[in-house]
Amino acid sequence: MEAEGRQNHIDALRGLAVSLMVMVHAAATWNPFSSTQATPLAYFVSGLGGLAAPLFVTLLGWGLMKSKLTPRQRWTRGLFLLACQFLVNISAPHLFEPFTPGVLSLLGLLIISEPLWSWPLRTSKHATRSFAAMSLACFTMIFIFPEIQGDGQWSSRTQSNSINMVAQHLIFTGTYPLFPWFLFAVLGGLICRLKDEEHKTFFTGMLMFGLIFTSLTFAWALRFNQTWALPSGNALLTFFPANPPFLIAATTGTILLWILSRRFLNKSTLLAGAGRCSLSVYVVHFIPLSLLHDLNDTFEWTLPQSSFFVLSYTVGAVVFGALWYYKAPWSTLETLMRSFDKKPPSLEHNESE
Repeated sequence: MEAEGRQNHIDALRGLAVSLMVMVHAAATWNPFSSTQATPLAYFVSGLGGLAAPLFVTLLGWGLMKSKLTPRQRWTRGLFLLACQFLVNISAPHLFEPFTPGVLSLLGLLIISEPLWSWPLRTSKHATRSFAAMSLACFTMIFIFPEIQGDGQWSSRTQSNSINMVAQHLIFTGTYPLFPWFLFAVLGGLICRLKDEEHKTFFTGMLMFGLIFTSLTFAWALRFNQTWALPSGNALLTFFPANPPFLIAATTGTILLWILSRRFLNKSTLLAGAGRCSLSVYVVHFIPLSLLHDLNDTFEWTLPQSSFFVLSYTVGAVVFGALWYYKAPWSTLETLMRSFDKKPPSLEHNESE
């Protein structure tokens, strides 16, 4: 049954985002590729997996621009997501330290800071110009001060030895720091702000620019025998830290998925169901990965075997999420989070007097 006020293709897109996140985590746990293997399948998995977080953040920005949260709601939801990040960390000790910032802490910070990053979009008559100006300012800052994002070592980006280090990871040097990832939230806010005809113009322009730019970077890598894309290290596109070429490519991919979702995902009840409890699926999917993370080493899986288990786990997570939402929506983390938005009865009674 369609939830009131929801758009099915948006929920399905959210379901796609969480399925891609599950896929990339499963692939990292049961690694079907060697660190130096650059096969078309490896690029396919890495490329789609690399769009999971940008898509998540873009959807958050879209939702925040569409809604009007009170300060109480922003803080309760933001702090709730920070608590969920802690649950993820202790559920996956093979990947994170207890207070390692991640994608959920990023979403929490974005909710809390929404009045700041959304202000140019809400007040400007030319929202696309505001988005372009904010993007240009971020890219310029990265070029001038590349050290601000830290290095590409996973260990240094997940350490949480002190409060200062945690704060630095939250803002600049973590796996998903507020800078420059807030740009995807701004992108989502812009998509929400634009009208139908403006959508078409913006999407067409961004796709043309992004596809041409990304194709040129790929051609450059081939011509000069450079690595095109890596999670981190010496490559033209890097995820950790998120450099400008990656940000442009991820923006392009996110817009492309957004366009395709309207045409192909509008009637997908499976993805929509998983999308409506995407937070719950995201938090819970780490538990089996943590318990079974050494299976491929124990049984010495081949590439086809590892790929099969990664795909099976991803599909299973989506089916599990959809069943969870349709059979017991009251038990999801989303329902728990929304329950904190409600004022205690005593406060409501006092305000009515």
